[in-house]
Amino acid sequence: MSSEDKPLPLVLSLVNVGADEERYLRSLLALLRTYLEPSWCIAARLGDLPDAVLVDMDSKEGNQVWENVNFGGTPRIALSRDQVLAAEWTLLKPIRPGGPHSLTEVLTAVARKLQLSAPASSTPTYNWRPFASMVSRACQQPYPSDVMLATGSALVVDPQGQVFYSSRTTDELTALLRNRRRIDGKVVDVPDARKLAVRLGRWGIRPRPLEELLWLKGLVTGAGESLGTWDPREPVRLKRWPNFASLPHRQVHLKMAAILRDHGSLASELAVACEVATGDAADFLNACAEIGILETRAAPVSNAQLTRKIQ
Repeated sequence: MSSEDKPLPLVLSLVNVGADEERYLRSLLALLRTYLEPSWCIAARLGDLPDAVLVDMDSKEGNQVWENVNFGGTPRIALSRDQVLAAEWTLLKPIRPGGPHSLTEVLTAVARKLQLSAPASSTPTYNWRPFASMVSRACQQPYPSDVMLATGSALVVDPQGQVFYSSRTTDELTALLRNRRRIDGKVVDVPDARKLAVRLGRWGIRPRPLEELLWLKGLVTGAGESLGTWDPREPVRLKRWPNFASLPHRQVHLKMAAILRDHGSLASELAVACEVATGDAADFLNACAEIGILETRAAPVSNAQLTRKIQ
């Protein structure tokens, strides 16, 4: 590989870090250059655009910077003698090359968040839109796509393989999908999905069923209203039973599925039969529609039949 083909190291900016610790960090990063993938370097000057910021929290000045300075979404790492609960990553003093809260562990975690996939050559500019909108676009692409936020990659969708990759937990993804606020992000092409899967596997990020992501999106983005895939005035039913073994669900969803598996029902009727709000029934129908198991224009069933079905 020529020098032009080698990836550039990620840049770490230091805030309120002492001269001795800075020298030690520089020497340690030089020793770890061949071990860390990608490698890291210390910002040469304040004008450098960093990929992450390291803030020494063991001083009043460092705490003030942490609380008051906006780094534009750049990941922040706390440097301290004790773990900082307000920080996503804490690099503990004395700085160690390996082990928990070490330089290797922290920088690898930050790089994982920043670079789940290599940027495409025709990378579009960031746009402000809801996270769920970006996920929808990625799921509709015929090729693998990376949903990139200003802080790094959030998830990678592979529609052909019917899987997605993300280091975020189900609860974290749910919070992002539920949030209707417009955020800074974009959807970019993944150059080689096979190489990506291998690289993510080394980081412990395994493929997850795409159905799980679609189900979550339908369950939390409608805010109790139809997302447009079904008409509240028409009865619906299920083509098949949802795979609840792998899908996040509530106990009442089992009752709803039992009713809709064999009989058609309106969302309002389903809510009455299951003793929940109509919005809860609508969210369930949205989730079923997202994974393609909701059938519209189903034959309706009486309320008495619905009641008997769940007894």
